Amino acid sequence: MARKGKKSKKKMRIEECSLKMQEHIGQLGISSVEAYKEWCRTHNFSQGLNKNLRQRQDELYVITRVQASKMMAKNKKDRNLREILPKIYNQELRSEKLQNSVTRAISETFESSIAPKVLLKLLLHLEDNSDLLKETAYVQGIAALANHHESWIRSIETWKVKKHNRDRQFSELARHLFAAYEVPLFMDCVWFNGNVTHQNWFKHIGTGENIRTAQGIPISLTKKMAHHFLKAPRHYVVEEALRWGQVHALGGDRYLADALRQTRLTQSFNNDDFWLNVIRFFIANPMLDVSHVHPIIDYIWHQRYENRRVFVEEGVAREVGPAQPNFSMRGRTPETLLRQVEEWHGELGRESKSRELEWHGSGIGEFHLLEGSEEARNMKFWSIRELLSSDELIDEGRVLRHCVSTYARSCHTGRSSIWSMEIEDENGRRKILTIEVAPREKVIRQVRGRRNRLSTPREKELLRRWAAQEGLQLAGYI
Repeated sequence: MARKGKKSKKKMRIEECSLKMQEHIGQLGISSVEAYKEWCRTHNFSQGLNKNLRQRQDELYVITRVQASKMMAKNKKDRNLREILPKIYNQELRSEKLQNSVTRAISETFESSIAPKVLLKLLLHLEDNSDLLKETAYVQGIAALANHHESWIRSIETWKVKKHNRDRQFSELARHLFAAYEVPLFMDCVWFNGNVTHQNWFKHIGTGENIRTAQGIPISLTKKMAHHFLKAPRHYVVEEALRWGQVHALGGDRYLADALRQTRLTQSFNNDDFWLNVIRFFIANPMLDVSHVHPIIDYIWHQRYENRRVFVEEGVAREVGPAQPNFSMRGRTPETLLRQVEEWHGELGRESKSRELEWHGSGIGEFHLLEGSEEARNMKFWSIRELLSSDELIDEGRVLRHCVSTYARSCHTGRSSIWSMEIEDENGRRKILTIEVAPREKVIRQVRGRRNRLSTPREKELLRRWAAQEGLQLAGYI
């Protein structure tokens, strides 16, 4: 019986080794034992099937390098744009057959281009005379330049690259094609946002015309506003530059203009005469901390334009008009306005739980940090976590006295993601900051503490660590 037991164990070991080898052959991507033996002979490995862990790891390393070499060769082949661009243009190659991200983006652009022949000519010239086709980021902008080829004032053949920086190369290219006069650098963004109206503004300015006379301008600009519009910082987008022009022409500064970037006023230009009075109010009260700009604008918008839901009797609710449709800035002082904003925040914190919304997480990870030590008796626990219901937003706003609860709909639709920075020590757990993230762009867009204060240097350092951990960007104005 003992001998039979020993044979059974030996048999089990053989079967176990056999299973491991079958799994190993599968990892190598080889279809059969015979093919595996042939592969081993080709690469100077033993053809035996009883191999230890080290031997199997050596074989996996070799085949990984072979696969990587094939992929690099494929990518290199795809990167031979002089040869491949005509094939993409002639539809001999489709995007799904291309491995390189740039050539795949070019193929997809050809499929939607309204001037494919011009696009081909432009791409071939750029391949020989620039670095712009080394990144997918510029493909969309190049296609937009080609779509406006009828407005080119110079031939593409006469353009030569002068700068090594690719952003500067694109800037020079756009101005070579369209501009006889200076065009501000922030206008480069129009070639990437898909807005044809904004692209026409670039050409309008480039031919020496005033932005005031461009088609589709959403607001009336004075000469002074138009002048300051052209002076907006490079990192601004066009809508933000319009507000920059208004603020500076009326006597405001860059801090107010930066604060307006975070508000609804760069998303909508409706009722602009009224909102110009709001901007004048901020300028007339320079000691008002710009951290209050966003909550004040939210409050005014809510009072003047947002419908309300009220209970007219027990269990019966109706939607009625805005609380103050004729809201005016006349006679208002910072003190009274801030008090009204504060009262509104309090009302938001007492909203009915029946309006609760819930939503899925954004997929961005949380942040946790232990600070201090047990020996030093100064331990603190920092955390940043996502808020996933309107109830949580209401509680956050009630504690920190701001209007984050108004973001419930945006969170529910995925346009925004709201996070809470908290700290726990011997005094308990406390909320420190509320953070708004644009989940699609992965940008930390807004940060506010109690009563809308800005973040401290220490808090900003923790935000940067979280951003690095999760691949987020911190907006420049934070």
